[in-house]
Amino acid sequence: MKRIFIGALIFIAGVLIVTLSNLSGGKEAKGSVRYIGLKVYDPVYVAKDKGFFEKRGVSVEITDTVAGGPTALQAVGGGNAESCVSSVMAIINARAQGLPVIGVSDLQSAIKVQALEEFFVLDDSADNRPITSVADLRGKKIAINLVKSSFHYTWLMALDKAGLSGEDVEFVILPFDQQELALINGQVDAIGLMQPYILHAKEQPNVRLLFDALDIFGEKQFSMHVVNSVWADNNKAQAEGFVTAIAEAAAWIENNQAEAKQVISKYTGVDVKYIEDYYYQENCAVIMGDAQYWLDYMRGNGDLANDWLSVSDFATNRFNLKVGN
Repeated sequence: MKRIFIGALIFIAGVLIVTLSNLSGGKEAKGSVRYIGLKVYDPVYVAKDKGFFEKRGVSVEITDTVAGGPTALQAVGGGNAESCVSSVMAIINARAQGLPVIGVSDLQSAIKVQALEEFFVLDDSADNRPITSVADLRGKKIAINLVKSSFHYTWLMALDKAGLSGEDVEFVILPFDQQELALINGQVDAIGLMQPYILHAKEQPNVRLLFDALDIFGEKQFSMHVVNSVWADNNKAQAEGFVTAIAEAAAWIENNQAEAKQVISKYTGVDVKYIEDYYYQENCAVIMGDAQYWLDYMRGNGDLANDWLSVSDFATNRFNLKVGN
């Protein structure tokens, strides 16, 4: 499954030559932090809405709430935005291709009180043969939000445990907010959802949980907020203010769950009654051991053909003033 695209690397290098000079303290970089978000439970929305960024002297412009994955990472790496969200796996792939991106704070972690990634099927499939295990998905259609996303990798791990591979199923790209309906209508046979889309699916009488992230890889961080590392190193005070405000917002969320749900509903469009309590790593810290786990998994799985990449190349806590370094 080797996917190191030399052509893409050459293209990215060309883009970087043009753009990185603007990130080393240019006027645009010193303005608003341009943030590419996803419609998920994100402390950036709370930090902006409740004034945590303002208190840190940082202006944040949310430039998009749809684009994600490789597209967002390429925009950040190319200097068209300063920050985005991404799975750890996608960050690793981006760094392996030479993009100057680095994970700086927790966005999604599977912990004992929240799996975050939950995977569903119908009680009865279209051919009246219930899917009772992952092994029953051979030849079936599985919805994922992005290729090479955390959900894609979790499915691959689950399939492997069941003696299958990605070649034994058909992956269909669908945003989280479209997957439940696609499952109910029979367009796909299995879906994977995260907050704040899980609770609504669980309330459907014919939708059944098949497994969750804790069943596959246990308690681990799997998604982070990402910044352009060249911009961050050359605008350290702004980067520190941005990341630290996210950590402060995450702490506020833990103590103000009901009010935080109202903010998340505002930014995602999900009815507040379907938004569950949400928890982050302490101080929104990057868990370096978990980052190492994903690096080792991808390298062992044949996704990385280089030996130079280390955890410190794609993950750090150096911009988070709430975390001791």
